Amino acid sequence: MGKGLQKIHFTFGEEGLTFLAGFPVIYQFAKSLNLKRFFQRYLNLSHRNTYFHWSDLLLSHFYYTIAGIERLDHLTSMKNNGLIPELTGLPKLPGTRAMRDFILNMTPEDLTQIERVHDIIRQKIFHYPSILTSATLDFDSSVLTVYGNQELAEVGYNPFKHGRKSYHPVFGFESHLRISLNGELRPGKKTNKSEVIPFIETALKKIPSTIATSRTRARADAGFYCWPTIKFLDGNGYGFVIVAQVTNPIKMQLTGLKYRIFNHQLKLAVAEFRYQPHGWKKKYRFVVMRYQLPPKPEISQRTLLKIERYEYHVFVTNLDLSPEHVWYFYRDRAAVETYGIKELKLDFFMSKIPTRKFLANQVHLKLLLLDYDLFRWFQMLCLPEQFQSKTLKWIRRNILVAPGKFTTPGHKNILKFQRNHPNEKLLKQIYRNAQKVRSLLK
Repeated sequence: MGKGLQKIHFTFGEEGLTFLAGFPVIYQFAKSLNLKRFFQRYLNLSHRNTYFHWSDLLLSHFYYTIAGIERLDHLTSMKNNGLIPELTGLPKLPGTRAMRDFILNMTPEDLTQIERVHDIIRQKIFHYPSILTSATLDFDSSVLTVYGNQELAEVGYNPFKHGRKSYHPVFGFESHLRISLNGELRPGKKTNKSEVIPFIETALKKIPSTIATSRTRARADAGFYCWPTIKFLDGNGYGFVIVAQVTNPIKMQLTGLKYRIFNHQLKLAVAEFRYQPHGWKKKYRFVVMRYQLPPKPEISQRTLLKIERYEYHVFVTNLDLSPEHVWYFYRDRAAVETYGIKELKLDFFMSKIPTRKFLANQVHLKLLLLDYDLFRWFQMLCLPEQFQSKTLKWIRRNILVAPGKFTTPGHKNILKFQRNHPNEKLLKQIYRNAQKVRSLLK
């Protein structure tokens, strides 16, 4: 066995060192879009800071999120970075206090402005790099457990931490582009059904007018199952598939239906019936998917109802599709839990509630959704096609996070990497693509 090092001498004071040597690809993307000037042109926020313009704070929020800063208290690693301050051109980067004050001092009017700017960016994404001709909206909800006395956090439905206070955010995404259309932080108790229609309406307004209503469909979990939702979507010509809440009248229907097995290997069977729930104005088509349980069934996330040796999944729909294709169509919605909510939680750290004020936490969520969509646009415009489905976590690990040293010999900017960098070609390709991005935000 070889002899290891016997003694190590430490020196401090080296300049230009960074653990984010791949970050120039993100900076170049924002620069090519002219993102900072765009913020300055369309926003006039009330927040004032002695050292930082709010456009710098907004851009810093994007950079910090993409870099992997989980909490505002963790910004020290960025302030001491030998590359990031040089990229931004700021004498120093906004710290914990500056970013927290920025979020805490936002007003409802400021939030409205940010939403309007986000909508402009969404419209651009719908047209670049290609024009979308149909749209599928996915509506879902989640639970964010809090560990403190956050304003409006309440004890409600929480499958992960029973009895804990939580927020109950709801989201709308466009499935093809995988971008957000709406997102709101809600108190922890069950969502008020009266809030569902305004939320859906707001999301639908983000769909470009060039996409016909007949080519726009919606998928939603059981949290959106109610007569107002069905009436609104069906009445306005939108196709939909929504998970039904299995009430006793529906449960009584299930065992008497004639099921047709369409997948003998997995023993999947479907059936359908027409039913008018209490309070609804007419009958609708309900599709049932039946799964055969194994001899010793394991805990399943998909289960809505178990009867004897079967479990059932029930949907209400107005689509003119066979029962199994209704299920296939809805099954694709499960991806929203990966590209949408799951990525927001794991890669964008949505669960790390930054303040005790509800409005500030709402602002933070809206900014995370803006960061999320900007990153999604970066994927579409800058990454080679085979890498466009990679998550932010993958991009961080393989592209952004890398040791390097930034130097300026003879006023020439040089970023030094290790020898035999495993993703050298990919990094260079992404940077070249980012340089070619046009200033789409005018």
